[in-house]
Amino acid sequence: MLFFGRQYPLNFAFLMRIDKAFDEARARTVLESLAKRHPALFAHQEYTEGKQMDMVSEEPAPVLLSHDTAAESASLSREAFMLSHMSRKFDPFTGPLFSLDWRKAGQGTELCFVFQHGVADGIAATWIIHDFLRLYSGVTPSLPACAEMPVLYDVLLDEVRDELLTRPEPDWKKEEPPAPEPFDMPPYTVPDFYLRLFTLESDGTSRLAAMAREAGLTVNSYLGALILKAAADIFGPDEGYERTIQCPVDFRQYLKEDYRTLAGTYNGIVKVKVDCTLPVEEMALRIRDGIRESRAGMKDVEEYFHFRDSFDDVPDPESLMMSFGPDPIDYDFSFSNLGRTIVTASYNDLDVREFFGPVFTAVNGETVIGLNTTNGVLRMSLIFDKSIEKADKFRVLGDKIEEIFSEIVQQIS
Repeated sequence: MLFFGRQYPLNFAFLMRIDKAFDEARARTVLESLAKRHPALFAHQEYTEGKQMDMVSEEPAPVLLSHDTAAESASLSREAFMLSHMSRKFDPFTGPLFSLDWRKAGQGTELCFVFQHGVADGIAATWIIHDFLRLYSGVTPSLPACAEMPVLYDVLLDEVRDELLTRPEPDWKKEEPPAPEPFDMPPYTVPDFYLRLFTLESDGTSRLAAMAREAGLTVNSYLGALILKAAADIFGPDEGYERTIQCPVDFRQYLKEDYRTLAGTYNGIVKVKVDCTLPVEEMALRIRDGIRESRAGMKDVEEYFHFRDSFDDVPDPESLMMSFGPDPIDYDFSFSNLGRTIVTASYNDLDVREFFGPVFTAVNGETVIGLNTTNGVLRMSLIFDKSIEKADKFRVLGDKIEEIFSEIVQQIS
């Protein structure tokens, strides 16, 4: 993702509203301190002998922090404020790979945290934001004496690594890498995104959880089924009623405990096909069981593990990466649910009012639904490129999501 992020944004963002005015000088100091705990965000890439792709962190930590006065004066919507920053071009050869933009919002402040997806996933980002808020509000979390940038292969549980090392390598890894070819880096291109935000307040979120629990299901599979069925009602007449949902899966269960809260990209992807003519409860079971089957026996992490030394002794890894085209979009949408986050309602005298994310830059024709539950409230986003063929239908899906939330609220006794 660091490579392709030079052509188009491979980022994700969180939007937070706090109840106090923002002290930028204090925030800058906090971010510089945070580099000790989450150095990958403030690092840069260097080519070296052998490994070819080393991440390097230097002091002082580079910080991208800015007050968006233009967004204040123009009274941009929350969506427009996020979109104006989340497509930022991060340079992996200079760093940093994270930014924080802010604007006044009444008596409080809106904060837009943006992460390059190559150095953090959504769960890592919530820990980073949590640590930032603790430091900013005067709570002092323990920070290591020096920065450490672990990668997936180094922090796996010993028994997991030992097992994966016994498994045969995939065919693609046995092939000789292509000879380096000069290429012209295409211009950085940012799609014209459509972004819509949704909120299911605490009573509605509680009702949704109860509905899922009564059916013996998780909120993730139940809500995913509700939305996938709505998508099938929109796309099905022309394209059939077997639809596909993509879900990120978290690898932290395979990691050593000390590394589960640090910056890093520790997730993979699974896809599940579902017959959307079935009742929602049966669809949700198919989603749940499909995810479990895709993860059984550590199949989810196995292929990612095989990437651990893919670039060793490759003379030009960037040319190698650029020889691969984007993956086909063979799913209706990606459903990125963080579940309950670590972010709390207050940090000393600082109160968190809203927290949306992760909102991903949906490039190459993808549509992404991101959601989290924080302090009992479920918040969701829908994002896609306005130029895709199905843009009008995905706008309708946004209306359907609002209807789903309204129907859940109506069931509250």
